[in-house]
Amino acid sequence: MKTLYIMRHGKAEEGYDKADYKRKLIPKGIKRSHKIAARLVDKKIKPDLILCSYSNRTKETAELMADFLNIPNEQIIESKEFYLAPVGVMMETFYAMDDAVSSILVVGHNPGLSELVTSLTGELIDWMPTSALIAVEIDTEKWKEIRNVNSKISFSLFPKQ
Repeated sequence: MKTLYIMRHGKAEEGYDKADYKRKLIPKGIKRSHKIAARLVDKKIKPDLILCSYSNRTKETAELMADFLNIPNEQIIESKEFYLAPVGVMMETFYAMDDAVSSILVVGHNPGLSELVTSLTGELIDWMPTSALIAVEIDTEKWKEIRNVNSKISFSLFPKQ
């Protein structure tokens, strides 16, 4: 069994005066991401690694989650390709993962993350709010097979719940 914990970055500052990828988390985004991290701790969930986009807001969210979950920073993989990535780009990254890795926390952006959940599970996810997390269980031992096997949403965490 493989598991993807698919999380949208925390709420970020407006980007009127800077490039989108430079936007940082605001206090509300930090607080809501802490809430999601605490709920993962309560569930005794600790992903094998964290994969995130290279934008400031996703890196900050990934580092916050790593701190809370006691995941060493060396287990955070930053990917330029994951910045606003479509499903196909994300899937290619997963296909290349070592099969010894059984669970990954993915921190990224909409609409790609919502489309990823829909693509894997067949359940229509229109939009993930900031700091939301959806856990997808994938019935395989090989990352290369994840598109061709049964997958299901095992749980969802939303910061306003």
